Amino acid sequence: MMNAPMVNQGWAGSVDRFTPVDPAQLDYLVPFKHFFEFTRRTSARRIDDEDMQKRFAQYKEKFAVRLLAQFFAANKDKEWFQDKYHPTISVPRLEDIKVRRRRYLKEFLEELERGDYDRVNYDKDGPTTTQNDDDEPAEAAASAEFNDDDAANAEYETRLVIKTVPPTIAREKIMEMCNKIEGFDYLSLSEPGPNKKFHRIGWINFKQGTDMKKVFELMDNQKVDDFVFHLAMNRKNMTQTRSPRIAPDVTNTTERLQKDLEQAKEVALALESLLGEDTQEGLKAVELRAQKVISEHKPEEAKGATAAAAGESEDGKVEEEESVDRWNLKKSLDMTIAYLRRVHMYCYYCALECDSAEELSRKCCDPHCRTITSAAAATDEAVDPKQAAKTERGVAQWVKNLDQKIALKIHTPDDRELKRLGGRVLQTEIDDYVKAHVLKEHESKYKCQVGECSKAFKGFDYVEKHILSKHPEEIERIKAEVEYYNNYVCDPNHIIPSTVNHNNNNNTQMMPMNMPFAGGQQPFMMPHQNMRMSGLPAAVPGTPWDQIPRIGFGSSENPAGWANAARRPRPTPASAAMMDLEESLLPKDPRQVKSYVDLDAPAEGDSNISFY
Repeated sequence: MMNAPMVNQGWAGSVDRFTPVDPAQLDYLVPFKHFFEFTRRTSARRIDDEDMQKRFAQYKEKFAVRLLAQFFAANKDKEWFQDKYHPTISVPRLEDIKVRRRRYLKEFLEELERGDYDRVNYDKDGPTTTQNDDDEPAEAAASAEFNDDDAANAEYETRLVIKTVPPTIAREKIMEMCNKIEGFDYLSLSEPGPNKKFHRIGWINFKQGTDMKKVFELMDNQKVDDFVFHLAMNRKNMTQTRSPRIAPDVTNTTERLQKDLEQAKEVALALESLLGEDTQEGLKAVELRAQKVISEHKPEEAKGATAAAAGESEDGKVEEEESVDRWNLKKSLDMTIAYLRRVHMYCYYCALECDSAEELSRKCCDPHCRTITSAAAATDEAVDPKQAAKTERGVAQWVKNLDQKIALKIHTPDDRELKRLGGRVLQTEIDDYVKAHVLKEHESKYKCQVGECSKAFKGFDYVEKHILSKHPEEIERIKAEVEYYNNYVCDPNHIIPSTVNHNNNNNTQMMPMNMPFAGGQQPFMMPHQNMRMSGLPAAVPGTPWDQIPRIGFGSSENPAGWANAARRPRPTPASAAMMDLEESLLPKDPRQVKSYVDLDAPAEGDSNISFY
């Protein structure tokens, strides 16, 4: 007979379903069903729908914080990570970016004065295409620096592409190789690819007039730290085969246009402050030029340019005023967006800042447009209410993520917000260090335990002052570590690993933060994951937490909710298969029956049961 403690204690052979493992103890993000089952079975009181969702949201935030810490610990000693986030190692890269942005600013101001951006327009109506005539001046200006009058090099761009850069190769070593070549301008490296073992792509740029064929022959197949670099040459004026991204139609509403203009200006000011006080004010020049273009523009043209987005109204006068105001608003916004992209290598609708124009074009080709939904399309086409609600939720999540990323760029988070994001508070880290290095022998004797120091003091406060004043190297080390970690956490587009479910029902790849909107925008700070489980309602990858199917909350299989779970009907074959899968992953009862052979059964043929 089985002992009482063995009954219903998690063996797969028990009568009742097992209680799921505590999600906080697992190294992957569990689906809502798992979290719901564990919380319901371990809670002493009834939990309603709203409270359950709040708990699940809190669990995901805590998990994201833990994931950030794990990723930082695993990558903080790698070359690519230090090059991007380390307080001192990243300085040469940042200085190189500043030099190029100052150069781009000078070029941009000349283009702005010539009127190259007077007709820039980021509206897009109809299907996505690779080009936009309205944005042609901006596109031409962005690529003007690569034109070459030298007939010998007219067919090639003045840059070489490094096909792959291992994460173990430091930027300085590649720079040493490049500086030996005459005509070298600058080096830019892409973000590492998590699904490619954090390898990167590189671009070696040269000054105009450089013999690119000769440079290619000199640099191709060179070795750095036992790694052979393979280069490629790109021909000029190659046809763009990628389609630009399209922001949702909410970005074309007057309210959103106004907010985007305010945020774009704040981003521009934040980026300009990094270039130094002696740098020309690009935003002010853009605003003055926009005012000039607006004042010279005819109201009739402005009305016609915005008629598709605003629609027609019976009150023609009011409609005309609104059209003119919207056109003026869009003109100021679009010229500011063009300035951010051309000078600061920043895509506003992606909230994406890159180290180079090459990397920005690789991630988001110009232009990133706004959708225009015409009034005719909205009335003539039949829209599925469910699909419309789903799209609306997705757009709301996209807007929320965009605003959160921009807020991180224009505002330094306070201690409370920093902690919520998963960062470390400096004062808290110092206090914890002091407490860990003070030994209390009795009420009037405290000793310092930093290194080999063992000085005694009468009180804790005296030891704390001693550590802060006599061991400043330790405090500086803590400051550097905290800054290093927070640089990673506060990067709006930092890379985070996906969750890996070792039960093989949640396997995904690692994905960066800046995923396109088309696939369903994932919540900010959360990794991309697949919640779908066989036989159960599930969410598509990237679905916000508040739209994950709430298993047990008024579903068709259990209309009364989880309170009547004990009286629910028999599971369907699909759900039963899932239960078998879950139970098969548990440890088996070592004393359960492994096989059964009836020794009294006939040797062959059917049994004779006529005596029953």
